[in-house]
Amino acid sequence: MTGNIGAVDPNSRGWAGLLAGHGATQLQTALRDWLPRQRWFGAKTRRIRTAKVLEWVALPDAGASSALVFIQIDYEEGPPSVFQLPLAMVAGAEAERIAVQNPECVLAALTTKAGSDIVYDATTREDFRQSLLALIRSNSTLAVVSAQSSGEVNPLDASQSPFRSHLEARASSAFGDRAVNERISSRVGSAEQSNTSILYGDAYILKLFRRLQPGENPDVEIGRFLTDVAHFSHIAPFLGEAAITHTNGEKTTVAMLQALVPNHGDGWDWFLKQLRLYFGEVSTRPATPALAPPGFHAERPPLPIAIGPAQSSLAAAALLGRRTAEMHLALSSSRDIFDFAPEAFTTEDLERDALRIETQINSALKALKTGLSNLNHSISDAAGVLLSRQDELVARAQAILRLPARGERIRIHGDYHLGQTLRTGSEPGDFVLLDFEGEPARPLAERRRKQSPLKDVAGMIRSFSYVAYAALDKSLADNREGSQPTHSTDLAAWAELWRNAASAEFLWAYREVISASKTLLPPPEQSHDLLGAYLLEKALYELLYELNNRPAWLHIPIAGILSSSM
Repeated sequence: MTGNIGAVDPNSRGWAGLLAGHGATQLQTALRDWLPRQRWFGAKTRRIRTAKVLEWVALPDAGASSALVFIQIDYEEGPPSVFQLPLAMVAGAEAERIAVQNPECVLAALTTKAGSDIVYDATTREDFRQSLLALIRSNSTLAVVSAQSSGEVNPLDASQSPFRSHLEARASSAFGDRAVNERISSRVGSAEQSNTSILYGDAYILKLFRRLQPGENPDVEIGRFLTDVAHFSHIAPFLGEAAITHTNGEKTTVAMLQALVPNHGDGWDWFLKQLRLYFGEVSTRPATPALAPPGFHAERPPLPIAIGPAQSSLAAAALLGRRTAEMHLALSSSRDIFDFAPEAFTTEDLERDALRIETQINSALKALKTGLSNLNHSISDAAGVLLSRQDELVARAQAILRLPARGERIRIHGDYHLGQTLRTGSEPGDFVLLDFEGEPARPLAERRRKQSPLKDVAGMIRSFSYVAYAALDKSLADNREGSQPTHSTDLAAWAELWRNAASAEFLWAYREVISASKTLLPPPEQSHDLLGAYLLEKALYELLYELNNRPAWLHIPIAGILSSSM
């Protein structure tokens, strides 16, 4: 069933009344201070010049004048961004209670002709969360109302007439099999991420996309394909979506509904716990010779007997290799759907990759040089070495131009790491793969582009390096507090041994499964060289992230970039 399009009285006290008067100015002024404090706001290092309300959608039966509000942020430098804000507006005793009990969720206190209101994050309200789920369940369509009376350009849609677009919520056939009418209690997820997740009991998870770009979000597009077409079982099934549909037919995804998969936490936490146990067992042993870094073209290496305490985690790394290859085979399984049909890798693709990596080198090293004076001595020394090797890094990027154009481009995960997996089942356990949105910092069109599956392989190998050294740092800190006689150089050697062994197990299992396709990858030697370039690119992306968010972790991507191998 499809709901009717809701009209809004412009003389009402709700959002129409607020945004037609001085309330809009008050709200937009408050946004400049409020946004950088939100965990999902990914532009914390950019100075906000103006914040402007573009459009809004009132949600039925949500209470408290709840709405999805779309804002444009203009920065001192660079292009603007559009964000989605789920907001509620209340007055009187309820406003006073929220201001006292949950001050962090309050965006602004506004003075209107009808009195004083507060505007705050609507995801804190149960009735708002229930309304979102009901929209998808009932296949509802709601009007999107323009807050702009001028002819200014809206990045979501160039047309400026009121009611020019609609919010369409649609359930998938898979949700129809699961849907129930009884109310399921909900809560907001606690994970640090660029979106907001709402969990409904142990049945569903709804992701609200915060930063919006024109076009269908890859998470929706790929989730629907893997669920309905490829029938790939190792993902959270796609159940529905909500999107703004513009007059030109283009969509802008605002929310996605999936089944909530029973799990024991994400892959990052699981491997971190395994490595803490591993380091606990080897911490008093002398360093063992490190296993050589794996090559994509190499045979499966025999694992040293000394790494026996890591047997469970290494078996899990191999399992992830198999699941990754199965994902790529599923994503390349349709030749009839244009957006998912594999395409031959060309010389132009290699040129595009080389240029993209070179651009990443220049931007990452420029940012590193700017922030060099703020780093501690141990990291700044390594950063100085890295800055001195810029020409060498560029040469590594350009080396792939000498490769023959072989293999195929497909839709890939695009931001593949241990945090995008869930550990499931009883031991020995399994994995479910999540979050096919791609790297949020990249333009949506780039995230939707078909690429080599080796980019995902590079992402997971870098993640093994990350979890190894994150666990190492924690173990060293624990040993210092406990006055254990562990030598950091010995434990670092054990970390390197595990990283190389886990990467080797992952690659061996991946190669074994992906060999079912004779066309997807280039020959092993070329795949090895291409994978090396993608590992460099991923480590550069990590450097920029850590520089802006966790400078204490910069040593991990810097070491990865300086390495001439995996």
